[in-house]
Amino acid sequence: MYGGEDGAGSFDDSKTKITSQQKCKFAMHWIILVVGHLFIFWYIPIHGNLKMYGQPQCNQAQVEDYGCKDFHNNFYVRILYLLVVIYLVISSLQLAYGFPIMKRPSSVMQYYGDIPNTGSLIFSAIPFAVEIRCVLDFTMSKTSLDVFQFWQLWQYHVELYNAKNGNRYYGLKRLGL
Repeated sequence: MYGGEDGAGSFDDSKTKITSQQKCKFAMHWIILVVGHLFIFWYIPIHGNLKMYGQPQCNQAQVEDYGCKDFHNNFYVRILYLLVVIYLVISSLQLAYGFPIMKRPSSVMQYYGDIPNTGSLIFSAIPFAVEIRCVLDFTMSKTSLDVFQFWQLWQYHVELYNAKNGNRYYGLKRLGL
């Protein structure tokens, strides 16, 4: 883009462009970070101890009988915190490296052969799988089609995929046989 043929001085636009999805992910990341910490370190211990003891702190005389809901004494709260931290780390890595700009081909119909064809037929036979996939693809795509035209486009794709798989053996024969 900038510079000579060797690529010196150029930059990758996909790495520098901040999309609305990335802005939304960044906002959701901060919301989950703040709300998750408030829930784990404030709401769960105080609410749990209020229900058990009638006070926000643990009653040390009854800890052996009833347990305690604070972070240091409750194994399940620590596991929940570990899961939230793992999610936040993966989410931050996704923000750091970005989302893929180009849409990859269909995971169901991107390969040709007998086994992939069987897989696409099985996928098409699962109730509501195709409908959910079409609605999700429609909502995540920048398109001027309505959802019914998007569904029709998917049907055309299936028909062409099946035709290419069905006619594969004609291309393998030598002419004149």
